[in-house]
Amino acid sequence: MKPILQIRMLGGCSLTYGDKTISDANYHQKKPWMLLAYLITFRSQEIPVDELINLLYPGEQGSRPTGALKTLVYRVREMLEELGLPDSRDMILVARGTYAWNAGVPIQLDTDLFELACQRSGAAWLLPEERLELCLSALAMYRGDFLSKAAGERWVGKLIPCYRSMYTRLVQTTAGLLSAQERWEELIQVCGRAIQIDGYEESFYYYLIRGLLRTGQTRQALERYKRMYSIFYTELGVTPSAEMTELYREITQESSRDTARETEDLAAVSRFLLREDRLSGAFFCELEVFTDIYNLEARSAARSGRTVYLAMISASMRDATVPPLRMLNNYMEKLADCIRDTLRRGDVVSQYSVTQYILLLPVPSAEKGQVALDRVISNFTEKYPRCPLLLRTSIREIDTVLV
Repeated sequence: MKPILQIRMLGGCSLTYGDKTISDANYHQKKPWMLLAYLITFRSQEIPVDELINLLYPGEQGSRPTGALKTLVYRVREMLEELGLPDSRDMILVARGTYAWNAGVPIQLDTDLFELACQRSGAAWLLPEERLELCLSALAMYRGDFLSKAAGERWVGKLIPCYRSMYTRLVQTTAGLLSAQERWEELIQVCGRAIQIDGYEESFYYYLIRGLLRTGQTRQALERYKRMYSIFYTELGVTPSAEMTELYREITQESSRDTARETEDLAAVSRFLLREDRLSGAFFCELEVFTDIYNLEARSAARSGRTVYLAMISASMRDATVPPLRMLNNYMEKLADCIRDTLRRGDVVSQYSVTQYILLLPVPSAEKGQVALDRVISNFTEKYPRCPLLLRTSIREIDTVLV
């Protein structure tokens, strides 16, 4: 029985026939692989010479690119000969000013198999175990984005989101099934690999962190959350969803239980809570922690009559537009340093959005609080006189909670 030509395009391009393989990873020249991949992708069509010239030699006209294309086809045929295909010279057909892939030769193409597996995994009649098996086999086919080495090509760029979208839905379905069956180790493996392919999909982090938490890896779960938070905040300018925030609460609760289990020595607990790195300057924390502290302060203020003020420092361009994200992140980090160095230990700070910091200031009056804010702005302006950002401040007494 003759072997079937196997073609892979997810995560790179390679062709295998029997025990022989050619791959774009082993060839430095890009154009032969571009021509080969284009003909295979649109194998049901006869591609006009002009279309191929525009693809491979954009902006060139006349006989030169036409001759170069003929030479390129010759080189691709030589590549195919390396596989030992019985009809390698007939794999690319020429007719009436067009080129086409020989659709009469049987092939196994991973994009077709992947798409088919995704469709089958969505069948309503499948049992959960059967659906999971199909999903796992489909995931194994997705070794990376479609023709990843040619992602900059316009036609490739149009197809990448299509396969990526299928992959995302597939990971989410698989993760849901693995969670339902409490197969946490497999869940961690699937989502860890998915993050390597797409590091900006929150659901991948959610399931990964959930798996780490369920297997007792609380510290790793917290580290993953912090990494995810940093990426989303600094690169995308977004904050985690309510679902992810709830998972963070679970992590912190579990972390507290872990700490309590590790030691019952109150002195050791005190040393842990009062670490030296937290003793200098204002206390910076994540928004969820800030929210909890705010609520505690609101309750305390209601009982004691003590005044605490909520303040905000906002950044914008001088024409009131939102600054470019890269520039903004750079200066917001510098502003954080100024806040930390200027304010006192009892002041609590968190980043509220990509352009805003919120602060809890235990001061006797709004005027005293404004003095502290003005000092921060003054220090920042002195350090970075050329900063194009305009910093605005606002302050108000916190709402108290009757208890």
